[in-house]
Amino acid sequence: MPKTILVKNITSLSEARYCSGMMVDFISFDLNPDSPDFVDLKEFEEIKNWLSGVKILGSYNTNDIFKIIEALNHYKLDGFIFNENQKSMLEDLDSTIKILEIQNVNNFESNLNVNFIILKNIKIKEIVQQWSKEYHILLGYEFDSIDNEIQEIAGYAFKGSKEVRPGINNYDGLMEALEKLEDLN
Repeated sequence: MPKTILVKNITSLSEARYCSGMMVDFISFDLNPDSPDFVDLKEFEEIKNWLSGVKILGSYNTNDIFKIIEALNHYKLDGFIFNENQKSMLEDLDSTIKILEIQNVNNFESNLNVNFIILKNIKIKEIVQQWSKEYHILLGYEFDSIDNEIQEIAGYAFKGSKEVRPGINNYDGLMEALEKLEDLN
């Protein structure tokens, strides 16, 4: 798959290994203890030890920069996914890979120091074409967002799914999306 692929909110080893095996570029874990998708440090390390070839990111929906710094230090991540309410933290956090999620295109700013921008639930070709001149754009998080006609995008972002029980996971949507991308190439 030549397009960049990110899968956010990984919660299980089986899904993380599937992503790694399918040559996904980035997987992300939710670091917020109050989130239903939270993965604690012990479980995270167990999952991380089984992976190779994939960059590991985190996200944390908070405006408290110190909580994010603490999580980044504990988890030792390759990068971080910021939501649009955290734009002001981009310059203050030391992270190799910085990705910004944007849902409201009216809040867009130019000259942001990011590696990728995830356009959440946005399917407007003109916006993608305009922003792709300055940024690497990932379309996210809809499995049906795959569109071979939009050549300007860098790739796609998807969300992981919960295990039904240990070892049993229904990630059919993710499987279909990754297989469709593979078939397009």
